[in-house]
Amino acid sequence: MPSLSFPYVNIALDIVGLVVVLIIFMSCLDEILHKTGGSKSFLLLLSFIIVAIVADIVACFGEGHPELSYMTLVANTVATCAGYCVIACFMSYMKESLPERNKAITATVMIFRVLCVLFVGFLIGNIFGEYVFTVNEQGHYVHSSNPSMSILYLQFPLLSLIAVILMSLCTKHVAGVTRFTFIIYTVFPVAGVMVDYLVHGLSITYIGLVIGVLVIYTNIYLQKQRIIDAQRNALMMSQINPHFMYNTLSTIAAMCDISPKQAQSLTVEFAQYLRRNLDTLTSDTLIPFDKEIEHVECYLKIEKARFRERLNVIWSIQCKDFEIPPLSIQPLVENAVRHGITKKGFGGTVRIATYSTEKSYVIEIKDDGVGFDSEMAINDGKMHVGLANVRSRLSGMCKGTLVVKSTVGVGTRVTVEIPKKKGKRNEHTGT
Repeated sequence: MPSLSFPYVNIALDIVGLVVVLIIFMSCLDEILHKTGGSKSFLLLLSFIIVAIVADIVACFGEGHPELSYMTLVANTVATCAGYCVIACFMSYMKESLPERNKAITATVMIFRVLCVLFVGFLIGNIFGEYVFTVNEQGHYVHSSNPSMSILYLQFPLLSLIAVILMSLCTKHVAGVTRFTFIIYTVFPVAGVMVDYLVHGLSITYIGLVIGVLVIYTNIYLQKQRIIDAQRNALMMSQINPHFMYNTLSTIAAMCDISPKQAQSLTVEFAQYLRRNLDTLTSDTLIPFDKEIEHVECYLKIEKARFRERLNVIWSIQCKDFEIPPLSIQPLVENAVRHGITKKGFGGTVRIATYSTEKSYVIEIKDDGVGFDSEMAINDGKMHVGLANVRSRLSGMCKGTLVVKSTVGVGTRVTVEIPKKKGKRNEHTGT
């Protein structure tokens, strides 16, 4: 086997890989902290990769320096142990990502966790026995001359590759891209281990892990984009409500003979309502709260013309100099009117209020309508148009939250909180 030594090349590669993984780590950590997604198993996987790369950088600095031989040996041991832990974490992440939860997959993940513990213990013992790898008198990392130990060293990554392939191929209802992603992730680090074993002094195992992580993260990003597109399509369908259009046009038609000026005014409001819907549906940026309120006012004027004294509106706007996702308040007000007030024989009142706390801007939409069972609200897409989409867009675009509380026969209160930006107010430019 050839023996080469180029620690500075390895250090450069490791630093590039470390920067990439740190960026992905911070992104995933932010998602988990703000409860907008993310996987704890994937975050733990990234943590072990960071430990492995840092330890490998330390080992590379000690390469060729006999006085640092013990540090080099310990650093290589830590890097290898962390690499094995990465494999175990990946198995857990893969289990979470697969739609099926059968006993074979659970058993496979458990077996690899046990194997990981055994191999880590085996490698820690190598610090004292040096039966797998060691640092020679010249300060260079070398494998043991005992072939059986070298084979044992390679067993865990090779077994993981086989297990991932079997789990991917034997699991139903998994997209082909996802299967490919799982397999590719394991192929790169295993290939790196093989190259490192055959060419002493070269360290590309961790670059293989970084490439694998990039493959997974790209797949996660693409899946999120597909979800966002599906949510946007669902939002568009919820806003293009044929019953609302039919009822509005019928109201306008009835007013033409009785009150032509009111019919004209309502036609203008309806046109503005439709235009704002179309303008904001394709928007991926936040808009001033004022703009959203204008849209809500258009909607309420149309409904007020139809329901008259059955619909009352109370405004209590204490703050408005902030930004929100488009079409985040209007669907909530629409729910209050359609599923709360109008289902009550003599109607009721919708109260729209905003106020500011130390950490956030708060919007409340409260009605004294018929109310509903809050436990059923999440899955009741028929009664609560766009609720899930609004919650998702608030969370994804500005880390906002949406809470629904309702009591049958009493009414419903929806609370939206928009966090204030640290060091900078979450305000529209120019205010």
